[in-house]
Amino acid sequence: MGTTTLLSFFTLPVSTALDVPRAAFTLYTSIMSLMVIVSMPFWGKMLPKIGIRAMVAISGAGAGLSYIAMSYFTSLWQFYVAGIVVGFTLPACSFLPASVIITNWFEHRRGMAMGIAMAFTGVYAAIASTFLPSMIMKTGWESAYLFLGIVVLALTIPIAPFLHIHPSKVGLSPYGAKVAPASEPLDTQPGISARRAYRSGAFWLICTALFFGHASIIGFIQHAPAHLTSKGVSPVEAGTFMSLCMLSLIGAKVMLGWLNDRIGTINANFICLFLGSLALLLFTRMDGQPVISVIGITLFVAYAFGYAYNSIFPPLLISRMFGATKDFASIYGVAYALACVGVAAGPPLFGTSYDLTGSYDTMLIISLGFVAISAVLTILALRLSDRIPKTL
Repeated sequence: MGTTTLLSFFTLPVSTALDVPRAAFTLYTSIMSLMVIVSMPFWGKMLPKIGIRAMVAISGAGAGLSYIAMSYFTSLWQFYVAGIVVGFTLPACSFLPASVIITNWFEHRRGMAMGIAMAFTGVYAAIASTFLPSMIMKTGWESAYLFLGIVVLALTIPIAPFLHIHPSKVGLSPYGAKVAPASEPLDTQPGISARRAYRSGAFWLICTALFFGHASIIGFIQHAPAHLTSKGVSPVEAGTFMSLCMLSLIGAKVMLGWLNDRIGTINANFICLFLGSLALLLFTRMDGQPVISVIGITLFVAYAFGYAYNSIFPPLLISRMFGATKDFASIYGVAYALACVGVAAGPPLFGTSYDLTGSYDTMLIISLGFVAISAVLTILALRLSDRIPKTL
């Protein structure tokens, strides 16, 4: 999962090497995000048919080999094709299995469990951020893509045989679950069907809320290093900033998961959005300050909490609104797919802002309004979902 964050380091060197605009190059990451619209619903339906082990192994091989292929590319269109493949396979060996497993295995402290699981994206990204910029400078961006591909293969295929989609597969019940009657399957929980969820206004409101949250906070990550460089920060310092941000992301996800269990999904979500909007504002205030400064530290900590929105709250919001039923994978898959339209829209919007004005500041200010819209729509979606009766 951490590879999507690391792709930001390739924007400047690859667009320069290919002699193409930044917006044109980052379009391949937008294609990845758009492919999630197809891949998440597809894998959500395929998961019960082929099992989680086969899904992770197949998709991991596809994503890893695609990154390796990128190290040999010489034309922009090749990155677009690879973006299609990675966008179709990467979610099925990262966000989807992780979210489904945590949702099925935990009823009590689900937020904390989700935070701990998703925090490992920060572990990998934080470690790789310390040496990936130097690798690109010394050995070229080609070897860096090769490295990403090898890591994806190593972290998916060997691990797939150890995965169990539900505790009932090994004779257990979810953590914190009430003991079910002997006649009731362990994996049956209160909730609603996917068809009924799709017909509710709450579902489409939360999808729209996720769209605006992703387009603003998550959509900027691909341009963050380039933005800092344009503000007078050296490439090495920009790499340090991203590394510290990803390191802070580890604690941020665990903290937000803990807050979800303590103060509820709504309040924890608002804290996340507030800190994300604070980071977007502070990005406009950067003007050559060192990373280790008051504004620099505040910025990477706030952005770490805001960026955690991507992996923590979509599954928590969906399970909170519609229940953790057998249809959770399908409902979550469609919701996250539509949310990723925002991730796809974000990079071109920020790239176009830079190409037109020579700065990212204008789009950063507009993004503050996007975050506010996301917060309002989330409230409305949750209130509507509470009116839907949850049946077995």
